Amino acid sequence: MKLTIKAKLLTKQEQHQSLKKTMEVFNATCNHISQRTFETKTFNQVKLHHLIYREARDKFPELSSQFIIRAIAKVSDSYVAEKKRLHKFKKYSAVVYDQRLLSFKRLSIASINSVNGRLKVPFIIGQYRSLEGKSIKGQADLTFENNKFFLNIVIEFPDGTPFDPKGILGIDKGIVNIATTSDGDTFSGKQIDKVRERLTKLRSALQKKGTKSAKRHLKKIGKKQSRFQRDTNHCISKQIVAKAKGTQRAIALEDLSGIRLRQKVRKVDKQRFGNWAFFQLDSFLGYKAKIAGVPVVYVDPRNTSRTCSICGFVSKTNRKSQSIFSCFNCGFTANADFVGAVNIASKAIVNQPIVAHLPILHAPAPGTASPLL
Repeated sequence: MKLTIKAKLLTKQEQHQSLKKTMEVFNATCNHISQRTFETKTFNQVKLHHLIYREARDKFPELSSQFIIRAIAKVSDSYVAEKKRLHKFKKYSAVVYDQRLLSFKRLSIASINSVNGRLKVPFIIGQYRSLEGKSIKGQADLTFENNKFFLNIVIEFPDGTPFDPKGILGIDKGIVNIATTSDGDTFSGKQIDKVRERLTKLRSALQKKGTKSAKRHLKKIGKKQSRFQRDTNHCISKQIVAKAKGTQRAIALEDLSGIRLRQKVRKVDKQRFGNWAFFQLDSFLGYKAKIAGVPVVYVDPRNTSRTCSICGFVSKTNRKSQSIFSCFNCGFTANADFVGAVNIASKAIVNQPIVAHLPILHAPAPGTASPLL
């Protein structure tokens, strides 16, 4: 499996300035090529190469021939989906490096080309340091964020050895609780709500102010919230996959594709619903599970929160509130998210051949202790 990881470059002052200059010249080259591309309507990469290569080499002598080739490819790719307007590239837009411009001495030092020749720059790659250098595949993007350089590297990561699951771990996703498992484990959204409310108030105040400084601050807030969501989803998915791996179970998830289009949400919950990255959580669960060898199955989400996991009675009236499920037929009462997770696990057992031999799951019988209540 291929993963894209973000490696921080530990540049010295001279290297930092060289890479900044490289980005500036590279993107100036892209803008020049884009202007000629749009004027001549030459969008095909091969034809564009014949049209502009020599001109770009003469105009931007600081860049090597391979940089010019990558700039032509970047401009051509940008026009694949949109050809009706001129494309412009920011001063510090990402620079695309291929194997001729970038190599690795080992998974700690990058040999990266610049306007001042090759630079040997150490970098931090975190938990992937144990991989061999040959695991790095294809091209990498050099990005510049908060006055720091990063390499977005594609790494070939070995899949885990799949196993025959001995059970199912159902996962119910929501707004108040980001995720609840059929074991009764809950990942609360309280801290998330606090952070979102604070950032929302600050964003509103900055939007009213409308100054250049306020607009810069707004961008920082957006990035901060994005990093917070990403980190939270990473932590949740890591714990769920570890639990499933440790108990030799598959993971069952609701197929929530298109949920924002079909789901009706109360006005007071619209921002909370729209702000959380459910797809991101699913994708993190998916790739972490693949690395661990844990099977993942998806089920139809219809009625998972309205079905009694004891008697099977389905009704809107079963859902008394966001947190309480009380069956109108048999009187079984439990936490609604927990009941949903149990129903998701049961659906996976019924619908998926991989786990069809497993017994159907049920919530605790009426009168016994129920998780999360």
